[in-house]
Amino acid sequence: MNIDLTYKTTGFFTVFFPETKEGETAYNEMCNTLGNNSAKILTRDLKTTLYQLKKAGYIVAKAKKPTQTIDEILNELNDL
Repeated sequence: MNIDLTYKTTGFFTVFFPETKEGETAYNEMCNTLGNNSAKILTRDLKTTLYQLKKAGYIVAKAKKPTQTIDEILNELNDL
């Protein structure tokens, strides 16, 4: 079972990220509904949003913290 969307909460805001093609569809719909180019909501609305997404059949999970530093990631990109 693949996760369709992940989300990250940073204080007042929560932002969603598409992880699958189906998640991209949900992400684009959220952007259109919110009227901006990112699926960012107020954190106070997170429970309701998660409920609606799961009710629509999407699998949503909290984003995991990166295991690499930014320098390690950039070094890997330089090696490509």
